[in-house]
Amino acid sequence: MIKNNDNTIIQDNKVIYNRYFDVPIDLVFEVWSSHEHLSQWWGPDGFTLTTESMDFSNGGIWDFIMHGPDGHDYKNKIQFIEIKKPHSIYYKHIGDGEGTEDVDFQSKIIFEEAGEGTNLTMEQIFPSKEELERVNKKYGAIEGGKQHIGNLGKYLGRLNNVSS
Repeated sequence: MIKNNDNTIIQDNKVIYNRYFDVPIDLVFEVWSSHEHLSQWWGPDGFTLTTESMDFSNGGIWDFIMHGPDGHDYKNKIQFIEIKKPHSIYYKHIGDGEGTEDVDFQSKIIFEEAGEGTNLTMEQIFPSKEELERVNKKYGAIEGGKQHIGNLGKYLGRLNNVSS
C-alpha cells in the first residue's frame, strides 16, 4: 500500500482518493448526478465533456465524450450499478461504446456528512494490479484521478460562493 500526502492511496489493484469539501452532502451528490453539472468539472485538467445520453438510475447508461486538450476525443460509457442518494454511486466503465473495452474498471463514490461539509471517497477498482499499472502508464490514470477530484473541488467552490 502506498499513501501519498494528498490523501490518495494506491493498494494493489485499487486507487482510493479521499477529500473533504466544505459543502453539504446533497450538493456534492447532485454535481455527480446531473449532466449539466458534470459538464462543468468532469475529467482531468484541460478536458471538456459532451454527454450524448444519461440515464442516472440503477442499470442506466451514461454515454459521453471527453475532449482532450490535445484535440483527441475519448468516447466513454458508464453503467450505473447502484445509486443510493445521497450516500453512494457505484458504476462500471464499460468501454467506449464502439465495442472496445480498453479501460476496464469500477468506481465506488461514497459521500459522508462531516459537520457542515462532506467527506468524499472515490475508489477505482481494476481487475488486477497489472491492469491498473497499464492504464496508469497509458493514460496517466492516477494523476488524472487527482485532477478530476481537484476539478470537482474547484467547481464546488464556485457553486458555494454563488450560493453564499
